[in-house]
Amino acid sequence: MNVYHTAIETNYRMIKGEAITEKERKAIVTEFLEAAGPDVPIGPGSSRGLYPIFYIPPKGIELKSLMSQKPRTVILAGNIYELEILRLLCLLAPEDPRVIFMRDRTFERLKTTCFGWGDDGVGECFDTSLVVLRFLCAAAPDDTGWIKSRIDNYNRHAGEKKRPWFSLWYFWLCLSEMPLELALPEIDKHRAELEKKLRRTYVMHSEQDKELHPVLLCMLRNLMSRLPEYAYLAGQEPCIIGPDGRVGLLV
Repeated sequence: MNVYHTAIETNYRMIKGEAITEKERKAIVTEFLEAAGPDVPIGPGSSRGLYPIFYIPPKGIELKSLMSQKPRTVILAGNIYELEILRLLCLLAPEDPRVIFMRDRTFERLKTTCFGWGDDGVGECFDTSLVVLRFLCAAAPDDTGWIKSRIDNYNRHAGEKKRPWFSLWYFWLCLSEMPLELALPEIDKHRAELEKKLRRTYVMHSEQDKELHPVLLCMLRNLMSRLPEYAYLAGQEPCIIGPDGRVGLLV
């Protein structure tokens, strides 16, 4: 298992609400830190700011997002790889000097990019901006201005064209994790669709279905249970509903 597989597995466990033991936390942090590369200096105006510094995807592995999206560009692939790992380090070892250094260096990098700091809805830079948003919610939760700028970037560009389902669901994942005062207005905008998805059941035909659909349901549970009227959903586990093995929540 490479470090990115560990990152995906750990993400899924945390979204599901599974406890990470202290022994597991230390093992995950050690694995991530040992895999970190050296900081490569970036000159002013260099396009290197678009790409990861500390965690660069190794050749020969099939990279997927948490939503099983397969990146088509190096920009999205590289930033998914680095930011998902760094996000977990910020949660699991926030006081470690190496984590603080990589976090702050990455803030500097992202502030030079269109997807991290500017107005960009073009191609997979739009998706990369969402990866930045989720990273910021863990790494800089008090920087509400920066987080809000990525929310605004999503809202400006989401409706410009027909997009795959990944982007919307990843945005909802961000809403389940960001500071509540920023999430509530956005949840309200999406509420009708979120309630519809919450009440659906999901097939479990393929291995990908079995891996991903319970995670998506737990994300919806985490998101909607932030509202007082859905607080009862907190901690509820997806279960088999109906004779065909579909999975859902008891809403």
